[in-house]
Amino acid sequence: MTSLTQEIKQLHRQILNLDEAERYRLQPRLAGLLGQLRHAGEPVPSEMRRLNETLLDEAIEAQFENMPV
Repeated sequence: MTSLTQEIKQLHRQILNLDEAERYRLQPRLAGLLGQLRHAGEPVPSEMRRLNETLLDEAIEAQFENMPV
């Protein structure tokens, strides 16, 4: 297991332990790590791709929740 893979797994645990209203803030970090993994020629686990997509959706929703009406 590479250090990059270990870092991704550690971030995954951290995301799962956060409150759902806050975890989207770690999406840019996860996306960056997954990009590094892809750039290194390693396969990106589907679970991590789905988590990244979910966090991205949550980040977009959070932007609209804070928009004045």
